[in-house]
Amino acid sequence: MKTRIAIALFVVLFAFTAFAQSNLSVSVLTGYTMTAFEDQESAAGTLPIGVQVGYKVNPSLVVGGEFNMPLGGFSFEDEFYGMKVSSTINQNLIGAFAKYTLGSGNLQPFVKVGAGQYFGNRSAEVEYMGEKESEDFDIESAFGFSIGAGASLTPSIFAEFNYHLVNREDAGMNTWSVLVGYKIIK
Repeated sequence: MKTRIAIALFVVLFAFTAFAQSNLSVSVLTGYTMTAFEDQESAAGTLPIGVQVGYKVNPSLVVGGEFNMPLGGFSFEDEFYGMKVSSTINQNLIGAFAKYTLGSGNLQPFVKVGAGQYFGNRSAEVEYMGEKESEDFDIESAFGFSIGAGASLTPSIFAEFNYHLVNREDAGMNTWSVLVGYKIIK
């Protein structure tokens, strides 16, 4: 809970700063995110939401911070020896990024790199012979990286693809995202 409050304060601080600076932008994002976890037999997708706050260093380079979270989490279901197992993983990101624009004109392609802290929780439910048991627990926080590319379609709308590389001691929790963003402050 303290982490979520800190994230909310971080986003609000950057939003208020954006009003005072003409080089700052605030964008909201959504799209589709899918797991690419190591050693997984199946994948799960979900709808993410996010906020990016960027500072235009020069006409081609924007640096900033971002927060992304999956709505509803990544849900998996499987069956082992007559036990039905359902689990949901929520992996959030708070990080920094740099976008470099490769061209000018109406359609402006860009490349993006980022780094940040990935954190969240996991819930699991096991059903066996009509009995159910569930457990919720935090997943280990980990530092990770993202690489991506996209394009500014209009001065306010952009699309981007990101691949997140996150390695934890027990398993990698990589994901990819296709996102559409709208600059509410530009």
